[in-house]
Amino acid sequence: MLAGCSMPTPAPQTILENTDYAAVTEHQQRLDSIFRWRLSARLAIVQKANDERDGLYLNWDWQRQPDQHQNLRFSHPLKGQLASLTITPQGAQLNADGEQYQDRSAERLLHRVLGLKLPVNALSQWVLGKVTPSLQQRAFIAGGRIAKADVHTAAGQVWSLQWFYGEQLLPQQIHLESNQLRIKLQLNDWQISPELAPNDAVQD
Repeated sequence: MLAGCSMPTPAPQTILENTDYAAVTEHQQRLDSIFRWRLSARLAIVQKANDERDGLYLNWDWQRQPDQHQNLRFSHPLKGQLASLTITPQGAQLNADGEQYQDRSAERLLHRVLGLKLPVNALSQWVLGKVTPSLQQRAFIAGGRIAKADVHTAAGQVWSLQWFYGEQLLPQQIHLESNQLRIKLQLNDWQISPELAPNDAVQD
């Protein structure tokens, strides 16, 4: 992996044997109150077939008020900025190498232009730790925060997900693995509106 995108090993987490569903509901309600967030992230990507490894930087801006859109800017430790992607309910637009590309599907556009297989639509919810209907075999840690789940996509792919937290409500790392890929995201510099008050229940 490129040194510029190396990331720390997350601390072990204690998975609850008995899920506190009241805490899960309360935590999800707090996440639902967020109407805008920004973050910077590092992505470590491994192609499992040939063990090809690469790293990317990502700046991500998401909002649902006053209008719904998100903007992602991808850059490489050695190559500089690669592309910017804007997603709205009407579709996606990607700018790369001075060219502009459009598609109804952001995921299809990323794959077609950059060769990047990233479940970006669902990932905008998963980075917060949101429990979406597609998540199966869910497991939680203290404070009702999700820690593990599986996803079966319409295309027949199976993704295994893990979330890792520090001393905050929002994830610090997310690991995704399919038959073809391993992806790790180190989530930094969270900016959210409105701010979430600390919750003593999140301490393990």
